[in-house]
Amino acid sequence: MIEWMGRYRPLVSALVQHVNTVNKGSQEMRIMGDIYLVPNEWQVLEYIVEHREDDKHMTGMVQALAIPQSSFSRIQKKLNGLGLIERFQMEGNRKNIILKPTPLGIEAYEHHSQQLYREIFKPFFDALEGFSDEELERFTHALRTLSSSAQKEELEKRPRLIKID
Repeated sequence: MIEWMGRYRPLVSALVQHVNTVNKGSQEMRIMGDIYLVPNEWQVLEYIVEHREDDKHMTGMVQALAIPQSSFSRIQKKLNGLGLIERFQMEGNRKNIILKPTPLGIEAYEHHSQQLYREIFKPFFDALEGFSDEELERFTHALRTLSSSAQKEELEKRPRLIKID
């Protein structure tokens, strides 16, 4: 009963293979020197470095990255402990925590992102070379729609709370 995929079967197959490859490769990777991070820790560092001029608090980062709050808290503590990020509060608002990269965090990001570009993303970008900007935008939108639908399905799986009298 695979007919439901229609002409998208090869794309779905490639997406499944990609997800499984990423999940299989979720071991620590050497970022720089003796700094090792797992992929979701790297993604948080990357987001913090790339948005270092924003004063987005942790809740906004959690939403943007679609990482559970508890995981994000654990990750930011590790990144802080490694000296890659610093924690700040806005004057007059001690509730929201703002995360900023340290010079070491920026250096580690720049070092590892060059390696990722050479080994992973350049071949991927080369494969997309024939796409117009509009086609890339539509493909990106389709991937975001898929992620949004999967996230919605996960939220719907949560059990309902029943009030006890």
